[in-house]
Amino acid sequence: MNSEHRRRELAAFIRSRRERRSPAEAGLAVTGRRRTPGLRREEVATMAGVSVTWYTWLEQARDIRVSRQVLTSLVNALGLDEVETAHLFQLAGEVPPSELAAPEPELPAQYRLLLTQLEPSPAYIVNRRFDIVAWNRACQVFYGDLERLAERRRNILWLTFAEPEFRRISADWEQEAAYTVALFRAQAGDALLQPDVAELVEELEQASPHFRRLWRRKDLAPFVPERRTMFHPSLGRVDLEYVKMHAAGDDKTLVAYLVPAGSELGKRITELIGDADG
Repeated sequence: MNSEHRRRELAAFIRSRRERRSPAEAGLAVTGRRRTPGLRREEVATMAGVSVTWYTWLEQARDIRVSRQVLTSLVNALGLDEVETAHLFQLAGEVPPSELAAPEPELPAQYRLLLTQLEPSPAYIVNRRFDIVAWNRACQVFYGDLERLAERRRNILWLTFAEPEFRRISADWEQEAAYTVALFRAQAGDALLQPDVAELVEELEQASPHFRRLWRRKDLAPFVPERRTMFHPSLGRVDLEYVKMHAAGDDKTLVAYLVPAGSELGKRITELIGDADG
């Protein structure tokens, strides 16, 4: 099915469901005689939180983008069941909500032990969405108290583009931001079609014009082990060896910034960890 045919099918499907849904079913008061079967376009538009003009274009099969958020609003406005919802999302070129990724399994204790063993080197573990699912105390020396953030905001992309404190520790934020976006796109692959990943991208595009511009460039980048420079209020400029390792049979990735063994920097990070533990 080509894109034009898909748009026509989407328009026809939405129109058919609008015409069969009564005002009473939608919780609307009926006043006077209605010439239109079912709901009016302006009623659906209001319930879905979109303009009447935009909704009219949708029913006319215009070439417009329909976000997952708007699709969800249309599901509620039109009273679609699970099968109809899946059909709506598929016509719009989106993964249906019923195919959401499985809940994140509990992280093995051995992963957390590894993070502890890596101290004083800052290290954390991310999933395919670049969510930080575990970290060590040395990581908090640079990134701050990650527990203060909502779980869904402990995300490398979100921290990079939406948390000013995170930007201040980077020696070259512009370059690192562009690399992070290109690396994420390259590593996510088919996961970009998963609803939770698509939702993250949509939220970032709304929150950060800088992310939106970089994302739409569609750049790709491979991972390259290299030295990274960070800034810390007490430690000043520090150079660390940046490495990543994928867990076998898992979507988890270990990210570490290695400190030379027995170095003065390692001793100072250990002292800061001790001060934080108080």
